[in-house]
Amino acid sequence: FIHGGVSALEDYVKNHLTDHHDPLSPLIEIINTGVTRAASIVEGLSHYSRSDNVHKVFDCDIHKIIDNCLLMLDNKIKNRILVERNYASKPIIVKCKEGKMHQAFLNVLTNAVQAIEGNGTISISTALQQNAIGVTICDDGCGISKKDISKVTDPFFTTKDPGKGTGLGLSITQNIIHEHGGSITFDSEKNAGTTVNILIPIKN
Repeated sequence: FIHGGVSALEDYVKNHLTDHHDPLSPLIEIINTGVTRAASIVEGLSHYSRSDNVHKVFDCDIHKIIDNCLLMLDNKIKNRILVERNYASKPIIVKCKEGKMHQAFLNVLTNAVQAIEGNGTISISTALQQNAIGVTICDDGCGISKKDISKVTDPFFTTKDPGKGTGLGLSITQNIIHEHGGSITFDSEKNAGTTVNILIPIKN
């Protein structure tokens, strides 16, 4: 509706208010950009919340899943966190429960974003490893102490301030990755950032 209304408005200005077309064009472009962005966010949420994936698996592009999650986190990322995408050169398709895989990556990326106070960088790399895809997510945030790193997937364990975390995110993520026959490991050091390595089988 918004996009249609803006298009009609733009046509009207072109045909009847030609003197105003040039100064109004940047404003119309801004509205169109916002509409396109809103549509992309809704599409990403629809993939995240699929209700038909409880027992079904779909052919999913792992890069699109990660990009959808980043889009949902954009308001927490923009103007402060640089996201570096080092993706494999070709799309990588995995058979998975799409909504659950979105949830797994959203949990990991949310933790990376929350670990960075102020400005920082998140680096995401993907690579084919025989019959699996490897995904590495690194952040330069606050990190986790060596004594706590082995507990991060324990239910209800959290290093966040009270009220800022349930301690279930990474536990759920690990269960989802294991459900798909994969593995997830963590490497971190206090004040030196965190690296998460995820391995997911590609099922032909």
